[in-house]
Amino acid sequence: MKRKLVKQGTATLMISLPSRWIKQNNLDKGNEINLEQIDNNLLISAGLVETKSETTIKLLDLTESSIRTLITNTYRTGYDKIKINFYNEEQFKILKNIINTRLIGFEVIKKEKDYCIVENITEPSADQFDNIINKMFYSISEFMELTRKRFEKLSVNDNYEEIENRIQKYDNFCRRIISKKKLSNKKSELFWNFLALIIHGQREIYHLNKLLDKTILISKETKELLNHTIELFNYIKDGYFKNNIEILSKVHKIEKELIYKKGYSLLQEKKGKENIIIHHLLTAIREFYQSNSPLSGIIL
Repeated sequence: MKRKLVKQGTATLMISLPSRWIKQNNLDKGNEINLEQIDNNLLISAGLVETKSETTIKLLDLTESSIRTLITNTYRTGYDKIKINFYNEEQFKILKNIINTRLIGFEVIKKEKDYCIVENITEPSADQFDNIINKMFYSISEFMELTRKRFEKLSVNDNYEEIENRIQKYDNFCRRIISKKKLSNKKSELFWNFLALIIHGQREIYHLNKLLDKTILISKETKELLNHTIELFNYIKDGYFKNNIEILSKVHKIEKELIYKKGYSLLQEKKGKENIIIHHLLTAIREFYQSNSPLSGIIL
């Protein structure tokens, strides 16, 4: 529907609200309503108390990745209270560890023999989205630098699992906010896709780290490929934070050089575990490169 603006005083413009909407929300003179600006749109909503959304899920096996996928995606979808049915203590032990390491603000508030209740207790507000995504990118950079040091066999504290959990926790929270608040309105799907590709690339570096040990000899060429992977990620990160699409133009040239020239050559030349490491690096490069597409849509 359309409404004409009516001038009130010297600087104020007003519109009338639809009577049907007023009745549906039991509004009257003096009641408060919420106004939210999203790009060029102004969202008007009744000042109602937000109720917690609830659901029930069931754990089907003991595979950690299966349990993790089920609970994190329930969290990402936006549910605030989750009843989780399970059939033994081993499942609950896996579940509790995932909640503690991957879900910001969620805690087990009740446990019985074959089920537990998980609820949003201390979750940050949606206003923290920018702050959390900053922390996520910082943690990925920290993870990359740790990987570089491990390549060089420098004396470092191998705490990559702790950093990994932190990154996943931040990512889950950001995607939860996108689901609940439809962040940036029409660009919410672009944001979701952008984060997914960044995390997929980072996960390749994580799996690479699980292969590293003192017996692997990493060649100079593979070390350089890691440095170029970090360089590519930094271009994506700078493009996001500086809101600069010109920075992203460099990504296209670098990706083709790294994969189709240097990468393919290294895959044919190297052997054993180093070849697997090269595979993970090339996959990470590809994921970071693909994140350039939704990021361009976010910036434009």
